[in-house]
Amino acid sequence: MFTTLAEVRIGELARFLSVFATAGAAMRRKHGSTGASVFAADEGRVFVLIDWPSEEAFLAFRSDPEVPATMASGGALAPPSFTAVERVASFPA
Repeated sequence: MFTTLAEVRIGELARFLSVFATAGAAMRRKHGSTGASVFAADEGRVFVLIDWPSEEAFLAFRSDPEVPATMASGGALAPPSFTAVERVASFPA
């Protein structure tokens, strides 16, 4: 598994989530994403963890010419910054 952490500047959270859950989900599925979680930070900024089957799947998503328009339709104010992260542990509450 390959996981990315995206930081995204957005205009409106409700609009972002609406598109992320529909058209954005379709784009992620097209490239094999196995799941995503969205975390709101301060107003106008979210962090998104996205799981991919491989780095190649993520790179295909990033190079898909349809992705920027989908992100913009959700109110992304600029391209997200992506960081590859690795889950090293999970703990119960």
